[in-house]
This record gives sequence, C-alpha cells and structure tokens, in this order.
Amino acid sequence: MAKLNDLEIRRNIFIDYEGEVKHGKPHGLGKGFYRNGIKYEGEWKDGKQHGYGKEYYIDGSLRYEGEYKDGFRHGKGISYYKNGAVAHDGEWRYDKEV
Repeated sequence: MAKLNDLEIRRNIFIDYEGEVKHGKPHGLGKGFYRNGIKYEGEWKDGKQHGYGKEYYIDGSLRYEGEYKDGFRHGKGISYYKNGAVAHDGEWRYDKEV
C-alpha cells in the first residue's frame, strides 16, 4: 500500500491518499482525504477518480455513491443531503445532474 501526501489532483487538493499508485499517481483502489474534510473511497485512474466510488461528508455520512469519469461524477449515481435524504438519484454528466 502506497501513501501520497499533499498531492494536487485536478481541482481538489489532497492532504492524504492511501491506496494503489502507478507512476506516482493514485491508480486502482484508494482513499483520498481532502482539505475541506470530504473523503473519497473508490477507483482511481491516472490520479483521478474513475469508476465506482463513494464520497463522505466530514461527519462520515454518505455524500455520493456512483460512477466517476476523469475526476467528475459521471454516469449513474446517488447524491445525499447531510441528513441522509436523497438529493439526486439518476444520471450525472461531468458533475452535473441530468
């Protein structure tokens, strides 16, 4: 298991990453911890969220679960409010609800 610190990926800044690495970038399964307290667990490709993953709020409650492409929510996914209610259940295109 590799570990990367203070790694900048696209528009987000990690303070920590734990998981598989290829050519010095997150690649495969891993966890990213962001400066804003959000956590991502899931698949990575070339340093970006890609494939299936989950995001969590600071308090540990689920924020989003679904597909990612090139670091964006893209494909089928469900976003949640902090209280656990569903905010959007459906398709996403480059971080936008469809």
